[in-house]
Amino acid sequence: MSIEAMKMFMLMGDMTSENNSLEEKVAYKERIAFATMRNAIPDWQPPEDWDTLSNEIKMERLSKLTSV
Repeated sequence: MSIEAMKMFMLMGDMTSENNSLEEKVAYKERIAFATMRNAIPDWQPPEDWDTLSNEIKMERLSKLTSV
């Protein structure tokens, strides 16, 4: 999956997830972003502190990916 495809799927998720909780929105974007990174860089790993971050910070970071 390319970066452009990742952005498209994340934006589609934004349009279709209005009623989802923040946790569900983060999980969706996380799956898309992490799969894209692993596809591009097979040895890629999420940031070491990812599991300690709040969902608000995770969402902020994941949302920035669509503007890059």
